[in-house]
Amino acid sequence: MKTYKEKVKEKIKQYSNDEYLKGYIRNEYMTDDKDADIYLNLTKKEELFDSRTRGRQLDLNPEIYEYIESKTSMLESDIQIELHITGIKLSDYEQGVVRHLIKEHYAIELYKTQKEYKEIRNKICKLLFIGLLSFFLYIFVFFETESAFGVEVLGFLFSFALWEGFDAMIYSFKEIKDEREAVTQNLLINIEYGEKDFVNEKVE
Repeated sequence: MKTYKEKVKEKIKQYSNDEYLKGYIRNEYMTDDKDADIYLNLTKKEELFDSRTRGRQLDLNPEIYEYIESKTSMLESDIQIELHITGIKLSDYEQGVVRHLIKEHYAIELYKTQKEYKEIRNKICKLLFIGLLSFFLYIFVFFETESAFGVEVLGFLFSFALWEGFDAMIYSFKEIKDEREAVTQNLLINIEYGEKDFVNEKVE
């Protein structure tokens, strides 16, 4: 009989691999066209809109965006997403409003993400430039002068700048690139509507 510790190791091995995640995504989301279906089932129209907003500032319930992002976060960014809003009846006008609000929300998010992306990219370029310049100056001062202070300062400067530059490139830059791709994916969501309630459907 397996011990509890052995069972823990077995489950970690079973569920912490790419094949399990791929199988989960394939079964839960993917269609024959290689798109991903996400279903948002509501019981009443009031769940859709943020009751605090009106007129030109009308917006969706923040939980709607959180739900979308929680579902799309595990999908590859090159997958087209089809969002199916079900359970409530919306007029053609209301459907258009919802589409507009979702596009507007993620367009603004993309603008902010792209701005941060440029700031991080420029920061990396500046740090690497300073690091390389100070490195060459360090080499020059080390071999051509007797300034121990200059060598120490330039040594610190080039090592700090290069370290920070590569650290930002490896971590911050990759993170903001992934975030930008995720936001763009949500911006390109196709939205479909239906009154059918999928909650009580048999799970295959």
